[in-house]
Amino acid sequence: MDLAVASGYSLRYIGDVERGTKSATMRTMHDLATLLDVKLGTLMVEAEELWASEAKERNRLTKSNR
Repeated sequence: MDLAVASGYSLRYIGDVERGTKSATMRTMHDLATLLDVKLGTLMVEAEELWASEAKERNRLTKSNR
């Protein structure tokens, strides 16, 4: 499923949100959660866990490059 097309948001905007270069509003997060058939809270928790995991990996790589 093309999330951008299905949600009505532009492909660029969705890509920016996925990459973390833009922050989605609560309204956008609600729209995406509804489209994906998940609770907004679940989407937020999973996004936070993913972000934290990626931050740990970036820190690990930064330390190993010193």
